[in-house]
Amino acid sequence: MKTNINIIRRFSCNLAAALLLGSSLMSCGSILDEKEVDCSVNYSVKFKYDYNMKHADAFANEVKSVTLYAFDNEGKLVYQKTEEGDVLKQEGYAMDVDMNPGDYHLIAWAGLTNDDSFSVPLVSQGASIEDLKCRMDRVYTKSDSEGGIVNTKLTSLFHGQVEKQNFLTRAAINQEIVVPLVKNTNTVKIILHQMDGVTIPAEDLEFTITDNNGYMDYDNSLLEDEKLTYYSYHHESGNVVEASQTKSGEVTNISFATAELTVGRLMEDQNAILTIRNKVSDETILRIPVIKMFLLAKLQGQYDMDNQEYLDRQDEYKMTFFLDENMKWIDSQIIINEWIVRFDDMNL
Repeated sequence: MKTNINIIRRFSCNLAAALLLGSSLMSCGSILDEKEVDCSVNYSVKFKYDYNMKHADAFANEVKSVTLYAFDNEGKLVYQKTEEGDVLKQEGYAMDVDMNPGDYHLIAWAGLTNDDSFSVPLVSQGASIEDLKCRMDRVYTKSDSEGGIVNTKLTSLFHGQVEKQNFLTRAAINQEIVVPLVKNTNTVKIILHQMDGVTIPAEDLEFTITDNNGYMDYDNSLLEDEKLTYYSYHHESGNVVEASQTKSGEVTNISFATAELTVGRLMEDQNAILTIRNKVSDETILRIPVIKMFLLAKLQGQYDMDNQEYLDRQDEYKMTFFLDENMKWIDSQIIINEWIVRFDDMNL
């Protein structure tokens, strides 16, 4: 009988120890929690920019600032935080956030600085997610009454979104959430070649791209906008002398002119138009739909992605055109990002 009593006592002691240990592992809201239990929950958000043609994370090199917004299930702002500068370049950077557990819609606008080219409204606690729009800055002149003008180099703009992210409630955890970014700005470099050595006066040429892509919603979709005219912020001209591939070693003088423009997000269903005009003679040298041309180069490259993904990943475009002795475009071919696009009778 004593043996049975001892077994019962040992079982009771083990059960009590197990209950005590279990109480310390219960949620921090339980009345059984002990004071020494670590009930902290540490949340952090990591931003990643690998949605590019190299598929490599370029966040530390390209992003200068980032603002995170968190909205609840009703679309109301409950949290926001901004960080910028050298801290973003640190290895393993992630933004520490002080939030309550729950489900949130996360939005990020990144790359904005004090001298930026875009405006995001100041929002406060309780603001609607519908208020979080981004508008490209533009100027107006009397000579161009059709819309706004962008004649400076745009700062790089990025957008990120996670539609439903759960911040865990379990105690004593470190949870890192990843927000992927998409780049909204593009650089377009135009190169004109004149094979007869006739100097191309770059200062007499006007390089523009028109599109209505300067107003973005919280989800990065384009909102209705006026026509924007992007002007080149840099242009130059010069000559290249090289020996041709003839037995006589004839020297060829090639003239060139270059221009660079920055434009907003390029969308497959938009109609961005590149125009090069001679301001002296008021003649149009060329006028083409650039998105259509860029996607031709994408097909040449046989990239395994759809059209919009290509336009979002590719942020630099170089277009080379050839001019005849009368400074007219030889429209049999162009070179786009090193790919030769040939066409004989194409409706541009």
